[in-house]
Amino acid sequence: MRKSGFTLIELLVVIAVIALLLTIVMPALNLAKKKAASAVCFSNLRQMSTGWFMYQDENGGRIMSCRMENVGTQTACQQGWIGQPHQETDTASSSLSMTQTAPPVTDEDEIRGLQKGKLFPYLGTPEVYHCPADKLRKGCDGTPLFVSYAMPYCLNNGTSNSIRKMGEINPPSERFVFVEIGTYGSRNWTWNGWWSLAAPSTTSEPWGLHDPLAVSHGSSAVFGFADGHSEIRKWKDTVVLEHYAKGANMKPGELYGVTYPPAGTRSEDIEWLSTGWALRPKPR
Repeated sequence: MRKSGFTLIELLVVIAVIALLLTIVMPALNLAKKKAASAVCFSNLRQMSTGWFMYQDENGGRIMSCRMENVGTQTACQQGWIGQPHQETDTASSSLSMTQTAPPVTDEDEIRGLQKGKLFPYLGTPEVYHCPADKLRKGCDGTPLFVSYAMPYCLNNGTSNSIRKMGEINPPSERFVFVEIGTYGSRNWTWNGWWSLAAPSTTSEPWGLHDPLAVSHGSSAVFGFADGHSEIRKWKDTVVLEHYAKGANMKPGELYGVTYPPAGTRSEDIEWLSTGWALRPKPR
């Protein structure tokens, strides 16, 4: 009479079947996870853009600044969308440097900065500022950055050469006001504003990419627009991808420089970004 239980051969067959099922199921699970992250990021940018739109609607068409609210004194930019990370003590001296190595800039430090910005009251939670797929960017102190998005530098940057009123953005449905940023290897937190295109305010050509953009969500990035909607942009050529890789390998203190399309070629991505840049170039 045979004893109950599995033989060694039967156990090996079961293990092989389980391993086969895992190889089939895991890619599907990873794809579902990526799609879920894309959906969250898409929702984040829609909420941020809607909050941005509500602010100008409640302030006579004046838009919030791409620059930062100063911690403590708050004299530099009274309309900043975001605040500089700072330690628990709320003073100007508690502000944390963009390039410091110690103490590390924690998520809590960054969140305290977010709460100082003009956008936060319209969102009410810091989670909206972070994309779950954003895991690659590191600051000088070796910690991940919390904020996954930035505002284009042409939006009320404190100079006369920028947009200050909603009426100057035309048409709002085509001009983005938030972008999903790429790696900031040489910084501890998101800088004042995202400087995308080289000399976009003084000349129509050439256009080049300055600060890196995200390549999450399958070589894509999410954008929020002035009318409150958001879009996912699938990168068409290699310019954005190459510039992202350059930023990922940067060391503290290094500069990004500008990446241009190869001479004699056109970049669909650069052309799309130039269309979305709210401050239109001046004719030569």
